[in-house]
Amino acid sequence: MIRPTPHYPVPMAQIILFHHARGLTEGVLALAEQIEQASGHRVHTPDLFGGAVLPTVEDGLAHLQQIGQDEVMTRAMRACAEHKEASVVAGISMGVMPAWKAAQTAPGFRACIAMSSALPLDAYARLWQPHTSLQIHLAAQDPWVRDEDLPLARTYAATAEHPDRPADLFEYETASHLFMDSSTDQYDARHTEVMVERIRELLA
Repeated sequence: MIRPTPHYPVPMAQIILFHHARGLTEGVLALAEQIEQASGHRVHTPDLFGGAVLPTVEDGLAHLQQIGQDEVMTRAMRACAEHKEASVVAGISMGVMPAWKAAQTAPGFRACIAMSSALPLDAYARLWQPHTSLQIHLAAQDPWVRDEDLPLARTYAATAEHPDRPADLFEYETASHLFMDSSTDQYDARHTEVMVERIRELLA
């Protein structure tokens, strides 16, 4: 008698997604839902601004200064501690800072997804953790991306001499900083769909 091969479902990953400087907008929540639907994995969206949603990025940065960057980072690290089961951390623009820090300093994260920003690999620790994959999504003409960010990210994706430091960079032909946020006038559904599919492939 031939017994059927048992089917074991792929374990559901837990993802933490940190919002951008405008706050936890409806567009960020919609993106989290898109990632959940595409990947089948749970996405947590901590609110680092305590409910405040700002009309512009400039207003958001002013709000960040009012709260204090250290306080926002503390809130983010607290959220990571609350979601101990999370193995993937992601961030959009301002949210890349806490995501990057968590990926560098918390051993449990297996992947970091950076959208609309990139930081030095030694921003929060001397070395990038070799077991943590890095995926970066940048708008090629983004006026908010620092001049050094895109060339820096390109070097990460071209580090053939560091095979233990996997990094993927995806560039999008747009100047929209928040092209993935459907609650803004910068939203680009096509680019967002492509980005979500790339994230799904990473999570798979």
